[in-house]
Amino acid sequence: MHAYDFTIVVPHTKGSLATLAEELGREKINIEGLCAVEQNGSIIFHLLTTDKAGTRVALGKVGYKVTREMEVIVESIENHPGMLGKVTRRLADAGINLTVVYLATDTRLVLGSEDISALETAWKETAAVASR
Repeated sequence: MHAYDFTIVVPHTKGSLATLAEELGREKINIEGLCAVEQNGSIIFHLLTTDKAGTRVALGKVGYKVTREMEVIVESIENHPGMLGKVTRRLADAGINLTVVYLATDTRLVLGSEDISALETAWKETAAVASR
């Protein structure tokens, strides 16, 4: 599945996630995955959605600026020790330099690279490993 990872940096204040989540809900945009990390007084969100245009509108309404937007692939993987290592080793051996990686809802792996076509091709060759 293709989706979009939005990197958003906002001040670390109470309610910044609630503001984001509420507006996405009002706009009927499903959050497919999310990561939030505090760094130097800011929160860095990685927000995963399938609605690129709608997400941009929602973020604009709450005044959140997107610092990076990237098309990513989202794939189901088995949930057991060593699986991430197997998958990422195969992608690395195929010459893929990952720029975004995190888990989304339902044990789905989010993968981004500057060369999405090469990533897709490498994933097709790796997918069998991810389901073992």
